[in-house]
Formats: sequence, structure tokens, C-alpha cells
Amino acid sequence: MDKQDIYSEIEMLINELETLVKSLATARELIAENSNNRASNNLSEIEIQLQAIAGKVSKIKSSI
Repeated sequence: MDKQDIYSEIEMLINELETLVKSLATARELIAENSNNRASNNLSEIEIQLQAIAGKVSKIKSSI
């Protein structure tokens, strides 16, 4: 991975994290509305996405 690829990947990761922050806000709203099943599903999806992001970060780290 060259520098430009790394910067592009980091930019995509930042966008993904911003999206996840919005998803967390949605989960908070669902919990406030006592929609715990929907909130649980939402949080499970967020966990999967965070694990994918962690994998991408590891890939970037290993190429530095």
C-alpha cells in the first residue's frame, strides 16, 4: 500500500465511523422508545461493522 492508498483508506474509515455514530444515535432512540429488540439488532450490526473496520485498520497498520 502506498501513501495515497493509505490516505484513501483512512478517509473511507472515517466516513464509515461517522455513519456508525449515527447508527448508535438511532440505537439510543430505539432504547428510549423501549424497542429493545430493534435496538439489539441495530447494535449487533454496528458490532459487525466495527469488527470489519478493525480488520481494515490492522491491514493499514501492517503496511506501514
